[in-house]
Amino acid sequence: MHPSARKYGVLLFVTGVTIFLGTAATPPSDDQFTHKVAAGESISLICIDYYGYYSEALGKAVVAENPSIKNIDLIYPNQVLTLRKPVEGAKTADKSIPVDSTSAVTPSSRQSGPDASGEALFVKKMSITQGVVTCVEGTVRLRRSASAKPQPLKINSIVVPGNSIETGADGRAEIIINREAVVRLREGTTTVLESFRPAAAGSGKTRIGCSVGALWTKVKKFKDRLSRFELELPTAIAGVHGTVYETTVATDSSSEVKVFSGEVAVSGGGGTKATGAASAPGAPSEVAGPHEIAPPQEVTMEHWTRIVRAMQKMTIDKEGAPSRPVTFTKTTTGDWERWNNERDRRIAALFGERER
Repeated sequence: MHPSARKYGVLLFVTGVTIFLGTAATPPSDDQFTHKVAAGESISLICIDYYGYYSEALGKAVVAENPSIKNIDLIYPNQVLTLRKPVEGAKTADKSIPVDSTSAVTPSSRQSGPDASGEALFVKKMSITQGVVTCVEGTVRLRRSASAKPQPLKINSIVVPGNSIETGADGRAEIIINREAVVRLREGTTTVLESFRPAAAGSGKTRIGCSVGALWTKVKKFKDRLSRFELELPTAIAGVHGTVYETTVATDSSSEVKVFSGEVAVSGGGGTKATGAASAPGAPSEVAGPHEIAPPQEVTMEHWTRIVRAMQKMTIDKEGAPSRPVTFTKTTTGDWERWNNERDRRIAALFGERER
């Protein structure tokens, strides 16, 4: 065989048919490794898995080392990527890129590229506070604030508290928050990112509000029993830990919580009501005109808490009255359930819940 054939690929002529076997992969160097892309993966998801975080600069650095990537938003199953081996953050902490979610509100404030050496980008950072869009299908829109115009939401985007996300009739999206919670939006869903828990802190909660639609949530298991994630429904709050569950909110503000593993503490009362984008910090609101003040009335919404365990569900009506948890049978006949189960298997590996 001619040496150039080994370098540039092989052409075989068999019964008049030309077959191109492709370019031989270059072995990685000592500071590199290879990753075969699995179905449903994105550059941001892969970076979060290996490096603990994602930034625009890190994504560009990965693309620069992989000429086969023509569009950072398009990678394909079985595509082999060459990645730098992650370096422990303590060794090069002074070179780390700031990726705090609060620094990425507008495109102009994001990092435009790697530093001169590029090495600092591949530092392992496991306590980064940020939200990253790791999957987008169909029509999905992002509002940077309640008064902002919607814009298309792209995969590999950084999202921050105060942003709201709306999926169209054909749209779905997945967001990884702090490498400890995954939220997926079904078609026709509106949700607002209210706050992200400081990842390095031992306390605090990530809060998300949903005014209509369906969310599938998976939260990483921790050794303690602290709740690090709360979902605000129109008439209740669901606090979770080490849980997989689905929440559906109807147009009349009634809702349903279905728990597939772990448990969810659903609480009501107190007049708290999640209203989607309008509840974002600093959101303008309409001031009502002069009107007669109604006399004092008895508050009928009672305070309550229900613990919903694995394979149980409960409903909360539009007035905030809860049902008792009841058991349900898991099915995999729906496309939404299958899609989430497939993606949860990949997220389980990211969370260290099973071996790949």
